[in-house]
Amino acid sequence: MTEAILESLNSIDSNVLNGTNYNSRDFARKILNYPAMMVPSVQESIIKTLVSDLPNETSMIDPFMGASNALITGMRYGTNIFGQDINPLSVLISQVKTNIYSEDLNESFSLISDRLKRSRSLKVDVNFKNIDKWFKKDVQIELSQIRRAILREGDSYLRKFFWVALAEVIRLTSNDRTSTFKLHVRKEEDIINRNLSPKEYFLKISKRSIEDLFQVKSELSQKRLIENGKYQKEVDINWGNSKDGIDTEKQFNLLVTSPPYGDNHTTVTYGQFSYLPLQWIPVSEIDDEITMDYLSAIQEIDKQSLGGEIISDYKNIESKMFSKSNSLKEFFNGFTYEEKRKARKVTCFINDLDITIDNVIHKMQTDSYFVWTIGNRNVNNKEVKNDLILIDLLKSKGIDLFLDLERDILSKRMPGRNNFSNTMNKEKILIFKMG
Repeated sequence: MTEAILESLNSIDSNVLNGTNYNSRDFARKILNYPAMMVPSVQESIIKTLVSDLPNETSMIDPFMGASNALITGMRYGTNIFGQDINPLSVLISQVKTNIYSEDLNESFSLISDRLKRSRSLKVDVNFKNIDKWFKKDVQIELSQIRRAILREGDSYLRKFFWVALAEVIRLTSNDRTSTFKLHVRKEEDIINRNLSPKEYFLKISKRSIEDLFQVKSELSQKRLIENGKYQKEVDINWGNSKDGIDTEKQFNLLVTSPPYGDNHTTVTYGQFSYLPLQWIPVSEIDDEITMDYLSAIQEIDKQSLGGEIISDYKNIESKMFSKSNSLKEFFNGFTYEEKRKARKVTCFINDLDITIDNVIHKMQTDSYFVWTIGNRNVNNKEVKNDLILIDLLKSKGIDLFLDLERDILSKRMPGRNNFSNTMNKEKILIFKMG
């Protein structure tokens, strides 16, 4: 059977693997333009093949779920799903995308639309440091009108849907430049010349997103995976920092994930991207288990994520990680002292990733598969070979590589470059099997 699985995986069409023929609205992918989203169609053939080889019911985990595209793909093949992420905005969008909505959603949309058409209040309901820097006053007023209209909806999961729509509206109507994931205010002239109506955006985005979610529902219904308005397998969406632990007693036989590709200095700043939307969405509307004060500073979420801080006993961490990964050790060879000092966050990131892998392994069953999508980066003009480092880390735990696939990044929403490193244009999909 192993040979047949390898043959099937190796025969995946390059157009599928590279995502050249995907529909940007498929899998409800477009309801919020979250950073660095995986293209679900790329994972679909892999998940379909591996599910066919698992002898028992498939239970899938993603400890870095982001916009939950891997989880949605797993649902298409009848898997139980568990997702976890440190970013509350990730939790919110994942709750919405994995939920099966009824026609109540359309009815609620009509009511909220009517409220917004009648709304004339000039009151601004939210206040935080530098709010006037990030939002024009007329935008603040309309966002507040939308916020009040959402809070009048009695059903919490209907409200969650509209919070996600509001998050996308905030991304598009704030004074932040959308060309980067880090918060950068637009030029004053640009801000003055932008005349946007958040209410118009909200109605348009909500309508489109409802259509996309109902399309997902239709596809699951065709596969007889919905009964009495519910997905027939388990869905568990958690807030949590996966380097601190996986918050479940469940066991899994399939991992499909894409971790950050480096520390927040050299890669995507998910927290900064989420900072402005989360100012407008009450934490109680997302998850009562959230204990992090993620609004205390712009960098707070990123600071607590993988590689967010230099570890105090860095020398011991360096020694430990170099012993586990010769690829990481080679990355540092040839650097000057100052270059090594600047690159310390790379080692801290790999250490945090290693800890997270241990946490995940404890939740995996025998004969389970691991599917990791990861890219390499350039730091100090030198390539960090994340793929080889990940292979080293798993090998140190007795888990060998099953298959190595490479894909071109054609549509994943990534920044072109930042002030510290060039970003990648290829990714590796590394598949491991734990015996």
